[in-house]
Amino acid sequence: MRIIIAASGSQHKWNEHLDVPSHLCPLTRHGGIPLLHRTIEQCLRYSDQVITTIPMLDERYISVPGHHWFAPPESRSEFESSQGLWHESGRTVLLLGDVYFTDEALDTIMWSKSKSYQAFGRYKASEITGTPYGELFAASWWSSDHYELLRKMDLVHETRASGRITRPPGWMMLRAWQGTPLSKHLVDPRWFTEINDETDDIDFPADYDRHPATRSN
Repeated sequence: MRIIIAASGSQHKWNEHLDVPSHLCPLTRHGGIPLLHRTIEQCLRYSDQVITTIPMLDERYISVPGHHWFAPPESRSEFESSQGLWHESGRTVLLLGDVYFTDEALDTIMWSKSKSYQAFGRYKASEITGTPYGELFAASWWSSDHYELLRKMDLVHETRASGRITRPPGWMMLRAWQGTPLSKHLVDPRWFTEINDETDDIDFPADYDRHPATRSN
């Protein structure tokens, strides 16, 4: 199994809050460790193949030992930026780098028995973190899925570029696999695993401020 942590995407929602990227925001509950550092340490329990995609020329991302990092060129999605890193003959797990993962959530993702593409997230708002909408946290697939994944990735990118549908690429990718309309928020349990705990995306400063892991009590 190869684990890829996607941390090379745009930071326009975060806007250098706290003078660090969102991936490196400090987690008060965990002694101030940066979010990405904690995720890497968690992932190394499952695999010795942990790779982080990071922004070019930003040395703040490379201080964590025990893993590899890769600075991809500008890309249209976390799928495209990680394409050259997918496992050649086994399973690839793609985690979003600005997500706080509980240990239980990572167990669910890493030990999933799915033999095809699988998305992991929360369908609706969270009563635990207060986030008012659903989120995707991760996806996984096998080497036998690569051809179909590339085909669906092209569909998602072309649809987004046309301006007809501009939803986040992760949700659109899931819908493409499900065979449901790319514009409709639907999930099929054959392709989607629900995670509804403190696991959550930290995109905006408000997400950080309300998350339990960023508070001392």
